Amino acid sequence: MALRNCASCGKLFDAPSSSIRLCLQCEMDDQKQFDKVKEYLKEHATATVIEITKDTGVGRKQIYEWVRTGRLDVAGIHDLGLVCEGCGESINTGRFCVQCAARMQQDAKRLLAGQKPQSGARREKKTGFHVADSIVRRRRDD
Repeated sequence: MALRNCASCGKLFDAPSSSIRLCLQCEMDDQKQFDKVKEYLKEHATATVIEITKDTGVGRKQIYEWVRTGRLDVAGIHDLGLVCEGCGESINTGRFCVQCAARMQQDAKRLLAGQKPQSGARREKKTGFHVADSIVRRRRDD
């Protein structure tokens, strides 16, 4: 148990685990909004995100968060507005398209086996934090 600030209202609460980010009241409000969107999608399966937002009052950002985390499945909605963080292609769920996810999985397996990743997957610039570089350094230090 740890004291945390609610990600929604900012109130201090006792979180049973580190993955809990909302206080009990905000969690109940979030669940009510989720249920409202879920019921709306049962009746309007081909609605756009703008229509869902307009008719339910739930923010587009919240709907995208539910889709990215896999909590809300919107397979029937095309052109949702989500793009793959790897290549920029349009996706319906998660953060990456199937091809980029498969490529990252293969690269991770190669790195863990001590091989170099695919040539197309390696970036020329060395900016930001690169997990692959961290893994290689950690293995060298051991």
